Amino acid sequence: MYVSVNYLRDSCVKRDPASAAKVTQAYGAWVGAQQLGDFETRLGQKLGKETLLRWRQGLGNDLNGLDAALQKLGPPSQSCPAIATLFSSDTFNVRKKVPNLTALLGPVGGKNSAGTTGTTGVATQNQPASAGGVVYSVAQLSSLMAQTLAPLGKATGREQDAAGLKKLKSLGPVIAVSGTTQRSRSITQEDDRRTVRFDVYCYDMANDADNPPKGQVTVAGRVREFDHVTGITLEDCVVLSAAQGAQLKKSTVTVVDAGWQFKAQPAEKFLVAAGQGLKDSDILGAYMEQSTGIGVGGMVLITYPISLFLKDGTVYNDPYWAPSSFNYKLSRQLEPQKWGQWTRQGQNFVIRWGNGETQTFEVKGSPKPLAAGTKLSGAFQTISGGGNTALSGDVVVAGGSNYTFRPDGTFSGGRFGSVSSSTVTAGSTGKTGGTYVVSGYGVTLKGTGGQEQRLFFARYDQDLLYIGGSSYTPDR
Repeated sequence: MYVSVNYLRDSCVKRDPASAAKVTQAYGAWVGAQQLGDFETRLGQKLGKETLLRWRQGLGNDLNGLDAALQKLGPPSQSCPAIATLFSSDTFNVRKKVPNLTALLGPVGGKNSAGTTGTTGVATQNQPASAGGVVYSVAQLSSLMAQTLAPLGKATGREQDAAGLKKLKSLGPVIAVSGTTQRSRSITQEDDRRTVRFDVYCYDMANDADNPPKGQVTVAGRVREFDHVTGITLEDCVVLSAAQGAQLKKSTVTVVDAGWQFKAQPAEKFLVAAGQGLKDSDILGAYMEQSTGIGVGGMVLITYPISLFLKDGTVYNDPYWAPSSFNYKLSRQLEPQKWGQWTRQGQNFVIRWGNGETQTFEVKGSPKPLAAGTKLSGAFQTISGGGNTALSGDVVVAGGSNYTFRPDGTFSGGRFGSVSSSTVTAGSTGKTGGTYVVSGYGVTLKGTGGQEQRLFFARYDQDLLYIGGSSYTPDR
């Protein structure tokens, strides 16, 4: 189970950078909740490194099967966010399945009765060590790793890991690093649009498994390993005091773009007044592909998300606003991971996305824009969810929205959400109504209170609408 979760995390971070932050965060929460931060170290102490290596090698066929199953769930952009929600389910609840795990692993090696690093450690709370007296930011270390991997071409993952580890160790056996943490052992660095590609993970940080520090932190630790998918791991970490950190010189390593990845941005950043976004003449069309999503109870569902293809050879995979109100120029700057370059391949497209990955987009349909003033009729709803009843659990999460359109140009509807289990039930609803106007790939919804929304809109047939990028089917 431990290896499977790590494999799923690594695969998703590599294959879908857009959801990497969500997957990594879910993984970190899982490690913390299951108290597995030092699991592999303690297992190695218990079994011996050679036994542990043979055990890992023996799982090769199982991981190949897991990879095949993951790919059947659809493209990573859909399957990986769904996988992240499962990390917190009973499916991966190690402690529930092996409640005596801590006792089975035995005492932590290399610790004295006070729980602090003994003479074999590289640093103590009172005696920090750092090669050359230099402190690196997380972004600087991430950039070093990115530049180390760049020339390797088609090197295997193991070769990339080895090259990164060699580079790190060339900095010295012990390094100091500064960044931010949210009461976890992962130290990161980010701004309003980017986060580092490689975080730093610290074993034994502050020698306090239950209460790691929060906020800006500087640590010193021994280089343990590098993983080309997830990041850098230090062991025997200690948190330096402000006075100790002040004794270190700041590294002059250059931070490069390759050391960062882009974060998802709120849609509100890209809303502009009608007519200031894309023109109808800019749009080639909207196309559907087959994918998967998570439904009520955690069931995997077949879905048909859409992407907006432009005549200039670019494609956007997350349409939400009416194109004429979509600030596509700013979107290309702040969320390039959602943009790609397309070329035709028969009825399909080959897309090279902003993260360098190439995808064959198999067209399953082309929802059409509607003539200005088209009237609609009928009730439609979209629903998504989560939980674990599909995996024999008792948690059900449901959410969605519905619209009822009338030929007189009025609409009503609202959003709803609920969660229930054997111990708790909660829900919420919100209703709205007003008038609607359809034009091209957009719909303008004007509420009775004066509020207005200009959303992406397209119709595939009488039974499938796209509103704000979500698919709506008849509410029968």
